[in-house]
Amino acid sequence: MIAETVIKIVELAMERWQQFQGVYVHTPFCVQKCLYCDFPSYAGFSESVREEYVEALCREIVFYSEHRALPTDEKATVYFGGGTPTVLSAEQIGRIVVCLKKYGWWRQPAEATIEANPGTVDVKKLQALRELGFDRVSLGVQSLQDNELRALGRIHTAEQALCVIREAKQAGFQRINVDLMSGIPFQTVEHFQRTLDMVLQLQLTHISVYSLILEEGTPLEKLVYAGQVQLPKEETSYLMYEMTTDVLAKAGLTRYEISNYAAPGQESLHNKVYWRYEPYMAFGAGACSFTGTERRTNTVDVAAYICGWKHDTNINEKNVNENLISNGCVLQHKGSAGIEDLYEAEPLDRPTQLAEAMIMGLRMTDGVSLNEIQKRFSVDILKYYETEIQLLLDKKMAACVDGTLRLTPYGMRYGNRAFEFFV
Repeated sequence: MIAETVIKIVELAMERWQQFQGVYVHTPFCVQKCLYCDFPSYAGFSESVREEYVEALCREIVFYSEHRALPTDEKATVYFGGGTPTVLSAEQIGRIVVCLKKYGWWRQPAEATIEANPGTVDVKKLQALRELGFDRVSLGVQSLQDNELRALGRIHTAEQALCVIREAKQAGFQRINVDLMSGIPFQTVEHFQRTLDMVLQLQLTHISVYSLILEEGTPLEKLVYAGQVQLPKEETSYLMYEMTTDVLAKAGLTRYEISNYAAPGQESLHNKVYWRYEPYMAFGAGACSFTGTERRTNTVDVAAYICGWKHDTNINEKNVNENLISNGCVLQHKGSAGIEDLYEAEPLDRPTQLAEAMIMGLRMTDGVSLNEIQKRFSVDILKYYETEIQLLLDKKMAACVDGTLRLTPYGMRYGNRAFEFFV
């Protein structure tokens, strides 16, 4: 009891950037790979592979509980992303949750989110997720026009998307996010407005709207360059962008980040960890962790990830057997494999940290507090980036008021151009 009290006192004395403020769990599986997606996610894996993946994931969680780079804040957010986490069964997700809780990664999270796609959940599964402790669900809707959904390679229809939103409410989720996209093949301004109107009728408190990016090597990119698919013209995409902010603001959803809109107090706390450039721990194939001074990215090779964690001998075997088998994780110990082969580590020097902190912070309408940057990095940012900041001010892309640097609406519209000043 005394030891726990001492730990809490020490944690309270630490700055946010000295502890993990978020915990991310990656599920690399999906029912069908979307045509525009370049994330580390894969379709076609069998149930037996998904089961082995859960076992490997639990082993990774245990290993890093014994080899922590930083303490985990008591209220660190939890986020299950993908891929599609809900391709896993509720029982499999439950075992991961139990493991996170047992080993101190899921403590008293300020927020616990799980991503889900229509077609992979129903009200029963959503209720099970709510009972596990998830208090927020993020639904990959993208559009409520069936022809646009087909163009993206989505597995659901507009009606299925509307149904799952209602079911999430029925299951007890009060915090529901819906992801939408603009700039989709065949999309018109009128159809986009119709999608926004239909979503707003459901009285949600958070909506993310992303402009479609044609990622290199994706099937959609090949279709576009082959002339088989046409994207909306630039002026059409711009009208959709302008409409998004205006329509959502009138509905009480204020923009707080380039692509995110929320009712007061309903912002994504986990995503704010990223934008505030705070440390986070991540588990799973393709997952990326950040300590503040190092970024570590796990292998995207699912087979290598499973094999590596299945064979690892650096974990306390007695501890694993006693705690994980009782939670349903079946372990297969078959010799040794080096943990260092399962990730790539990228040390971050001070100039890189400063640049990334500025870029991430400027994504938010709150902007970057110059005092906080100076406190964290012991750098007068106005002097360090004197030329870059002055150029942003001269171009009307940013404004500096009361010690905070923020992008203007014009700067938000052309955010990537603004960020290039810090690269």
